[in-house]
Amino acid sequence: MKDSNFTLLDLKDPNTCLEGIWKHIPGHIRLTFVSAVILGLAAHLYAFTNKLPNLDDTLNLFGTTYGRGSGRWFLPIVMTWDGDYSMPWLIGMLSIFCIAVAASLTVQILRIRRPVACIIAAGILAAFPSTAETFSYTFSADSYFLSLALAAFGAYAAVSFRMRTNFIMGTLAITLSMGIYQSYFSVAAVLMVGALIFEVLEGNRKISALFLRGITMVGILSASMLLYFLMVRVSLPTGDLTPYMGISEMGHISIHEIPIRILMSYGKYYMTFWENDSMFHFGFLRYAFVLTAVCSVALLVWIIRKKRLASSYIALSVALMVIYPLAGDLIYVMAPHSPVYIRMIYGLCYILLAPLALVEFADRELGIGKAPLQSVASWVILLTMALTAYSYVIHCNKAYFKVDLSHQQCASYSIRLLERIEACEGYTDEIDVILIGSTGQDLINTTPKLGEIKLDGIYDFPQLRRSYTYDLYLRYYMGFPNPIQLGSSTAAIALEKTKEVSDMPVYPAAGSIQVVDGSLVVKLND
Repeated sequence: MKDSNFTLLDLKDPNTCLEGIWKHIPGHIRLTFVSAVILGLAAHLYAFTNKLPNLDDTLNLFGTTYGRGSGRWFLPIVMTWDGDYSMPWLIGMLSIFCIAVAASLTVQILRIRRPVACIIAAGILAAFPSTAETFSYTFSADSYFLSLALAAFGAYAAVSFRMRTNFIMGTLAITLSMGIYQSYFSVAAVLMVGALIFEVLEGNRKISALFLRGITMVGILSASMLLYFLMVRVSLPTGDLTPYMGISEMGHISIHEIPIRILMSYGKYYMTFWENDSMFHFGFLRYAFVLTAVCSVALLVWIIRKKRLASSYIALSVALMVIYPLAGDLIYVMAPHSPVYIRMIYGLCYILLAPLALVEFADRELGIGKAPLQSVASWVILLTMALTAYSYVIHCNKAYFKVDLSHQQCASYSIRLLERIEACEGYTDEIDVILIGSTGQDLINTTPKLGEIKLDGIYDFPQLRRSYTYDLYLRYYMGFPNPIQLGSSTAAIALEKTKEVSDMPVYPAAGSIQVVDGSLVVKLND
């Protein structure tokens, strides 16, 4: 390639075009992207190279129409890009690509430039436990992470593009993101607030201009929300969302509920970074988080004093810093009547990026290591965040390890059950098999260490067996050909009331599997 600026003429040759694009990407962006890919694989390769089912993934193993009733009108469209099957390796790599894009946009927005900070930020974003729970829903994981990338791009457009262009592009990107998965709206919000904080701390713009920037960002977020709900109305003939998990109540919140939900949002940070070490970090890191917070505040005060910011700038920056964690956890306000799972709180991890960005800001504005406070704060923050990223990688692998062992337990149980079914007198490969009740035996207790690994959505053995998709599990994973009806079916409920079934012992006792009224009945419990 000639040593010249990249122009439209270079589009004539694909190699020249791609090389030109790559060389024109700033070095810190390339480093962040590559780091997110490598650390993402370190965290999630276990899930990509094994099929680790849960109940929802079993239901959607070969395609789905899932989405519109949940307000995710764009999800059925984008879910076709991976071939429609729940294939972990392909979906995993597409997901990692989207996460890497989001990480690259994040460091650009928050002005994180130094190699070590870029690598740490990439690790946190690629391995935050929300990602592991999302990967337990393999069939939709890559689409959800596309939503993450779109949210980050929406924030980037709002922060970096010119007026009008930023409004249009930011609004469209965030709207599409919400049309896939609503929870990543908080990512766009927290990135905008973060960018504005550092613009205020720079002190280079008039307060009026900063307020205009803030109003524009709020306008983009508001327009995105309005356009999203408009598309919900268009995509649903009735305009009614499903009541499942409180989705139909999204955005419906009374005035008196707002303070309560805001407090719950802030409380989530305490739960995540102090109490839930089994899910999120090594237990000792909670004390490092406190030290990091102290160092960050001290560094911020030192920056403000050195830059001699006017009181108006100080007041605005403090207000934005109070809003910053709330913006990262808006799901509690957006969906006040919905249970909040770990996969929905990805925005929380951006609280960890703020200290990294603050260290970079101090180095950029005041010089590297100009004061002992700056040096100590930098070391504390970088070491704590590096250990946090490492702990996330460990916890993701522990979660997948649990799922793998749980699945093997489920498969072993199912094989024994099917052998008994096929050995029952009167069995044919066409007879209806009806499972009465569900297993009451929790075999996961045979490996109590697995119970120490806790992560929503990472379903263990008994949950997989007791689920409404166990019939599909027996068909897809065990290859059992017979029609199966679970305990909730009309036929099962009717048979359960008969004296013949009532007198049957519970599996695995002899006589717990019998042919009754032309169906093969398995009595799993009373």
